[in-house]
This record gives sequence, structure tokens and C-alpha cells, in this order.
Amino acid sequence: MKNIILLFLCTVSCTRFSPEIEAVLQQAGNNRSELEHVLAHYGRHPEDSLKLRAAEFLIANMSGKYSEYYDAPWNDVATVFLRWTSSSDKLPVLKAYGLSEPVKREDVRYITAEYLINNIEMAFKVWREQPWGKHIPFDVFCEEILPYRLDVEPLENWREKALASFADLNKSFKKDSTITAVEACRRLNGLLPRFRLDNDFPPMNYSQLMATSKGSCDAMATLAVFSMRALGIPVTFDFTYFWPNRHYGHGWNSVCDSAGKHISFMGCETNPGDSHLATTALMSKVFRKSFSKKTVQTPVQMDEKYVPPVFRGNIIDVSHEYEGFYDVDIPVKYLPDTLTGYAYLADKRGSQWDIVAWGVTDGTTIRYGSIGRHVLYRPVWYENGILKPAGDTFVLGGDGCYAVVSDRLQPFKGPHILSATAPCIIPMRNFDLGGEGVAFHETDEHNNNSEEDDYRRNHDDWNSFSVDVEKGMNIGWVAPGEWLVYTVEVRDSGEYRLSASASSTTTGAFHLEIDGQNVSGSVWVPNTGGWYNWVWCPAEPPRVHLTEGVHRIKCCIETGGYNLHELKFSPSD
Repeated sequence: MKNIILLFLCTVSCTRFSPEIEAVLQQAGNNRSELEHVLAHYGRHPEDSLKLRAAEFLIANMSGKYSEYYDAPWNDVATVFLRWTSSSDKLPVLKAYGLSEPVKREDVRYITAEYLINNIEMAFKVWREQPWGKHIPFDVFCEEILPYRLDVEPLENWREKALASFADLNKSFKKDSTITAVEACRRLNGLLPRFRLDNDFPPMNYSQLMATSKGSCDAMATLAVFSMRALGIPVTFDFTYFWPNRHYGHGWNSVCDSAGKHISFMGCETNPGDSHLATTALMSKVFRKSFSKKTVQTPVQMDEKYVPPVFRGNIIDVSHEYEGFYDVDIPVKYLPDTLTGYAYLADKRGSQWDIVAWGVTDGTTIRYGSIGRHVLYRPVWYENGILKPAGDTFVLGGDGCYAVVSDRLQPFKGPHILSATAPCIIPMRNFDLGGEGVAFHETDEHNNNSEEDDYRRNHDDWNSFSVDVEKGMNIGWVAPGEWLVYTVEVRDSGEYRLSASASSTTTGAFHLEIDGQNVSGSVWVPNTGGWYNWVWCPAEPPRVHLTEGVHRIKCCIETGGYNLHELKFSPSD
């Protein structure tokens, strides 16, 4: 026995690994022997050569992957997060359930040979046994069936559990020699639990997701990935970092058909080919989670100070697989201190710009590949967390052609002329061009209306589509601290009366400023008996003296709870 052990150790120590694997083995520390055991296990027999390649794939790409979880029973964790948002004082909740800081366990240091071998064996079994398996190439198998984890969820033997849960369905698959991966995906997706949406839960593994059935769209897509891959169905996790004008994004799935084409669906909700949020909403980019570093297309090989954190993980740009995305070349207007060959693309949420894409550049133009239409973009350089402009703000039209968007303050659908002989009525929806912080301030992070009701965007005012223009008619969903600016051109100096039409089912207040001076005091909107029963406020409009020339009128929201329709200037009697 001693000689056998010595022979095994000698065989392992004399084996020459690839640089990628050797780097991971060095990170493993005391766990190196577990990883080497997996490689030795599949290296003994020529008939296991493909499984050896699979093991090498998993180990070579293991660096940076880890589990993060609370060291407590899942029923306690789930109970805490079930009401997490509504808990004003979270410390007593955590203390009562014994939840301290999450535990982080790196795969390279803790994963066992038994776990990896079991994962490889079960993945190969379903790949080879399912009728559609013969259409799945090895590289697709490695990315879309083989991986033992998706995110930072706690590890478990999820393949065995999922196969047991759907044993009857799996048995029926094997009896139908004509069934495709897409049809199998459709049947299994119909059996997955329907989720109640909640964004507070930590990353969950298969068992936790099945037991909780509550979480975000990411949780739904994650459960679909585990369930499908356990049965040999090649399924991916696709996502967009941000919706335009919102500080959160969306995750969903796609299944690979026999021709190698990916067909999107929303796990636990809609089937492949059916319409779902990701096929109907506006998006700047679509990415896919990747287990392998080799397939990553982001500029990760550069110094980290030139790479935004969102692009330091394992992701693939798959925007070209979806409709409504175009390549575009944008002129460079401002050069960085250091030209790396990469520039980035940010889109806007309120006053904040967030990086959503990268492009390649020679310092003259920037080529952005497959970006979405009807999204406000700004080309930027990135260095150590700082964004600097690289070119003009722009938007892609429906034909994929870009148009530069101005951020200068100027009248929308103006000029608005005021004279002593005629009143001037300005629809409140026609606030000035110029964007967030210039022509308006919007505290909400997204427009409350549907795309077809977006009056400003339909008139090519891309800087302003975060403002709540209700059905193209009035300003709605107002909130304290918001404001709108209107530019008027006065032809005749003199006194004018100023008022605004509003409606409410409660009460609310605003005030009006001219050239920075509050001229109205707090104007109260009464309960008008309906959201579209308009009254002029105040009932006795203030008299203001306006000189000939251009003036800025600002409507400042003091309290919410009402709609605004029109702004009226009338010559004083």
C-alpha cells in the first residue's frame, strides 16, 4: 500500500500542468491535492480523455469563484429576508436569528475532489443519454451544462436533487427520440414554481430557490439554469445591467437549439419563443454569464484602473443575438491622458451616468458594437473610477443612425412669446430642453409611463424622458424637490399675471420662480374631485413685472399628490 501511495504522489508531482491550471493549483494551498486528485482520476484511462478536458476546464476557470452565505439554518435566513425591506431596524432582526456577516469560501480552497467528480459524471451522463445531446458540441456543453455553480450561491449536490425532483419528466425525455432541447426546456419550465418578486434575498442554490419561491428575476433565471442543466438542457443566464433610466437591470434565460441558436425565455414564467420583458423593453446591451475566462470579450487584460468593475467578471456580449441592436462609429471629441485602445459607453439614470458597454478606438473614432436604440448615451473614458467625456451625447434612432443630443437650455416647441396684447399658455409638458439638472430635476429614477406614452421621447427629446409626462398630456407623479424650467420671450415690458392649472384628489403645493426669485409663494392645489378636473392656481394670480427680453420660469414642487397641466401668462388689467 505504501508503494502505491508513493507511486501516486510521484505521478502527480511529475505531471506538467498548463500554466492556467498550475496558477489555480498554487492558489489552492492545502486543497491542491483535491484538485490534483480529480485530474489524476481522469488521466489514468484514455477513454476518459474528454472528461479530463472537462475537469481541466472547470479547474482552469475556478479562480475567483466562491460561495457566500449565512451560517444559519435556511428557514431562519429566509424568514429574515422575507420581511427585510419592511424592517426599519435590522440589527435586532439579525441578532434574533443569529445572522452575522456572511461566510465566504473560495472554491479553490474548499471544493472537494468528490464533489467535482460527481458533478462531471452526472453532467456527462445526461449529455450522452438525452436525445438532443448529440447536437450539443463539447464547447457548448462546457459552458451551458457542465459548470457546478452559476453565481456565489452555497454549493450543494443540485444535479442529484433536480434529477430526483423531475425523474418522471426525465424518463419521458429518454423515451422520445425526436424531442429537442427547446421542447424539453418548455416542458420543464412549465413545472417550475411561479415566483413572488422580491429583491432582498441573497444568492440561493437550487434547494433554497425551490423551497422559497420568492426572489428577483435573477432568482427565477437561476432556478431555471440549475433545473435545466441537471437534465442536460443547455441553458444560459442572460442579463442587462440597467434598464434605461433605472438603477437596476434584469436577468432571464436562453436555451441553445440543435442548430446552435439561442432562444430566450423567462425561467419560471414564459417559454422559449414567447414574448417576455427582455424581448419588448428598451436595453442598451445584453450580456451572458460565462464560466470560462477564455470566452470573455471584455478588456480584462488591461490594467484594472482602466477597466470598470462591471466588466471584470466572466461575461460575454450577446447583444447581436437580440433584435434592435446596431454597430455605431462615434467621433472622438476629447482625448484621455492615456489611450488604451478602449473607450466606454454610459447611459443616464436621473443625473447619474453608468457604464453599460465598451468600444474599441484608435483615438479618432470609437466603434461600439451592437448597442440598443432609443437610449441616451455618452462616450466616456474610464480611469480609477472617474468618467471623463470622450464625445458628444447621442441616441440611436429606429434605423440605427445616431443623432447628437444637446444639453443647452432652450424652449421645447417654442419660442414662447408673451406680449401685452395676448396671453401665453405653455403646456407643462413643454418644459425646456437641456436635461436633468438643467431644464428639470426628477427625483424618481424612472418614467412611470409606457414607451408609447412618452411624449418627450416621441419628439426626439432624449434628455428628458425620465420626467413623468402622463399620456403625452400633463405632468404627473410629482414629488417634493422636483422642478421644471420654461423659457419665455417678452415682447412688451409690463405687469403680467402668472398661474398654473392643476388637479388633485387630495391637496398639494408648488411655487413659481422667475429668474431665480420666488414670485408666488406657496401655491396650494385643492382637491378638484378628479385627476383631470383642472383649476387655475392660485385663484388670484400674482402680478409680476417682466422686462422686455428672455426670462426663465421655474415651477418648483413643494409637496406631491397632484397633476400639472398648463402655465399661463396674462397681461395685467
